[in-house]
Amino acid sequence: MINSNPKISIVMSTHNGERYLKQSIESILNQSFRDFEFLIINDGSTDNTSEVLSRYAKQDDRIKIIDNTENIGLTKSLNKAIAEARGEYIARMDDDDISFTSRLEKQLKFMENNPAVVLCGSLALVINDKGEEINKKGLVVSYKDIKKKLLFNNQFIHSSLFFKKEIGLYNESFERAQDYEFILRIASKHQVANLPEYLVKWRSRPDSLSFSGTKQQKYAIRARWWAITKYGYPKLKGLLHILLRIGYLLWPKR
Repeated sequence: MINSNPKISIVMSTHNGERYLKQSIESILNQSFRDFEFLIINDGSTDNTSEVLSRYAKQDDRIKIIDNTENIGLTKSLNKAIAEARGEYIARMDDDDISFTSRLEKQLKFMENNPAVVLCGSLALVINDKGEEINKKGLVVSYKDIKKKLLFNNQFIHSSLFFKKEIGLYNESFERAQDYEFILRIASKHQVANLPEYLVKWRSRPDSLSFSGTKQQKYAIRARWWAITKYGYPKLKGLLHILLRIGYLLWPKR
């Protein structure tokens, strides 16, 4: 029976994500914490994503599929899902990543025990397109250390984010690096943290690099600019990181 007031709303957006979608969905359905709804945006997919989603939705009534008639992108799709969410907390999930079984349980317990924290993430195991572990993503965990390093680079794995719904939405002017801008904005006024545990498997894929990486970096530079001009981050430090990133983008690649 559907719970009209779930504690957690998991939000995911997928566009032609059938290759890894089953693993991602099942990692959520197998969570030790069960009181959630799972909102999945089908963002104009043209492969077999619709069939995969339909099959899982019939098996588990916690899943709600929201179909976009056209591809509107990740940022707008996530905001669409958050607007529909009924949970007190939002948990992010990507269509090619995997959550450990205890992820929601541990993040919820942490947030309930630390009411001043409005957003948390976790460490991640890095896997390749075959699901093989190739690295570990270690990140700083305390709010103090996160604030020190946040202008250098994002200190959170997007698919590990767990936050209070009340803190707001993603900035829809950011087609990429939307999570970075979101975290910079939230962390400027509220406490954030990472759990010192590996709670997700983050997939590193060859097809997510090159052009996509360059575009991502450009939006990340813009996020840093907003951080020092709108959110009160140190200007000299921010400008230094911006100039370094611009230099990296302009440096001839072999």
